[in-house]
Amino acid sequence: MADDEKFYPPALRRGDAQYGEGYTKALFERINRIDPEFSMIFQRTVHGGLYDRDVIDHKTRELCAIAALCVSGMFNQLRSHFTAAASYGASDKEIFEVVIQMFTYAGAPAVIEGIKAYESWIDQGRSMAGFGSPG
Repeated sequence: MADDEKFYPPALRRGDAQYGEGYTKALFERINRIDPEFSMIFQRTVHGGLYDRDVIDHKTRELCAIAALCVSGMFNQLRSHFTAAASYGASDKEIFEVVIQMFTYAGAPAVIEGIKAYESWIDQGRSMAGFGSPG
C-alpha cells in the first residue's frame, strides 16, 4: 500500500501542529500494521475531522480534552493533550487549573492522578508521550 493510501494528509497536518512533527504518522503507522481500514477511519474522523473543525479554537478544544480525560480516568492520554494544549498557547497554569477544576466532577482520586500526570509531564521537560511515541 502506498503512503498516500495509508495516511490522510489533513490528519497528518493537524497532528503535526498539535503534537509535533512525526507523532501522528507514528501513531497511524502503528494502527496501520493492525488494521489499515480502521486507521483511515480514525484519521479522517479524529485528526482530520473533529480536531480540524474551527468552531472553537484549538486551545479550548485541548483544554476540554484534558478535562474529559481526567474525568473519565484516561490518565495515560493526558500528557499528549498537555503538549497539544501548550502548542496552541495554553499556559502551564491554565493546564493545571483545568486538572484541579475536575475535583468537582470526578473527585480527589481523579485529580490526584491528573496532578501526577501533570508533574511527570513538567518533570520530563513537557515531553510527549502517547500511542504515537516510540516504545
